[in-house]
Amino acid sequence: MFRRAKVRLPAPNLQLLFLLLLPAFVIATSLRGTSGVARAQAQTPAPTYAEVNSLFRKNCIACHSGNAKMGGLILESYETLVSGGAHGPVVVARKSDESRLLLMVQGKVKPQMPFGGTPLSETDIATLKAWIDAGAEGPALGAPLTTPPPDASLPEIKPEVPVASPVSAMAFSPDGKLLAVGGYGEVRLLDPSGGSTVAAFPGHSDLVRALAFSPDGKWLAAAGGLPARMGEIKIWDLQTHQLLRTMMGHKDCIYSVAVSPDGKLIASASYDKLVKLWDPGTGKEVRTLKDHIDAVFAVAFSPDGKRLASGAADRTVKIWDVASGQRLFTLGEPLDGVSSIAFRPSGNQIAAAGADKLIRTWDLSEKGGTLAQSMIAHEDAILQILYSPDGKTIISSSADRTIRIWDAASLTSIKVLEKQPDWVQAMSISPDGKRLAVGRYDGTVSIYDLETSRPVLGSLTAFALSGSAAPAHEREAANR
Repeated sequence: MFRRAKVRLPAPNLQLLFLLLLPAFVIATSLRGTSGVARAQAQTPAPTYAEVNSLFRKNCIACHSGNAKMGGLILESYETLVSGGAHGPVVVARKSDESRLLLMVQGKVKPQMPFGGTPLSETDIATLKAWIDAGAEGPALGAPLTTPPPDASLPEIKPEVPVASPVSAMAFSPDGKLLAVGGYGEVRLLDPSGGSTVAAFPGHSDLVRALAFSPDGKWLAAAGGLPARMGEIKIWDLQTHQLLRTMMGHKDCIYSVAVSPDGKLIASASYDKLVKLWDPGTGKEVRTLKDHIDAVFAVAFSPDGKRLASGAADRTVKIWDVASGQRLFTLGEPLDGVSSIAFRPSGNQIAAAGADKLIRTWDLSEKGGTLAQSMIAHEDAILQILYSPDGKTIISSSADRTIRIWDAASLTSIKVLEKQPDWVQAMSISPDGKRLAVGRYDGTVSIYDLETSRPVLGSLTAFALSGSAAPAHEREAANR
């Protein structure tokens, strides 16, 4: 019989076995770790468009709405966001480091956004970055494409005792025989010789903040509107005292109106940062001028009607070509918001004043303006300025309750009228340059003889209102 041979196998080399198995172990461990990270990431949902849109509305919409449209970018909806702005797309899905929107809020691309405001918090930046890196997806199915604006309605608060409406606007008629006075919900035509009421134009939605007569004296434009809701211009026939038409287009109240020298255009300035041109004959909007980045408080046509000036809270005065609507140049010396502007009757100079308490004048050319004079004119914000019809003097009113008269060429003080009982928010000079009408926050009107500086009509209450008087929020609105 045969015996089975015994074969002796060599002892295993444990060191070699370990080296052979080590790569597989490392790969398996790595895969397990990677899948764990992926699972952890999958468990953290990406921010939604609703969260990002809320961030936009809180920090960005003031400059990137359909009205302002800074840089050509609108953030009111997902569609306008992904369409980008003047520099092209601002969001590149899954590539936040290539997305201009994120780079600008981070300050890596100038100017840093929000422009002139508080930078976004690290949390907000992280939310925006995570949304882009997750694919920058739009609204959920069935969700509204745009976020509705908040309800901006204000309660009507009726006073318990009779009060007088502030006088917020004034204008002499071209022949000097009428004085239009604007107050809460109404315009009144006064006889400047005695102060009697000739006519009343009711039905305005809120405080009438601006008035302008047509050059032929046949109609009157009265503007105002509801704060944060709409602007309103009503045109009144001065022969029949009937309302001709109402024009609406601004998304906030109007603070200033001007009529072109030929009477064919009305310019309006609004808290919504826009200037609009209107056809008073049809009531249709002709053009919208967009370049200011804050509330526009003043507009004025040049004497030849070819240019329009606008002054705003963004500390600038802008000069526009009326025919094309193009901005010609910007005068940027003011240190704070501009509340009032006026062209010199010769048309070669413009004056501006506002919250920085200074009056500035610029000599104008075809291509720009050169600062001619500047003067610290008052102890508080300047509310109104105007030139005399002969262009030799400038008259200013201030929150310091003074009215001062200045030499237009040198800005040296000529005289100061009597101390005023309240803010003079409205002024108008008669066409012959002899009388100055002033309207105050306390509701009173006075007319001064500019030669003697004495009142010829003193402290007439233009609007004696009762329980339907101006809302309690009106002084706050006046201070906006």
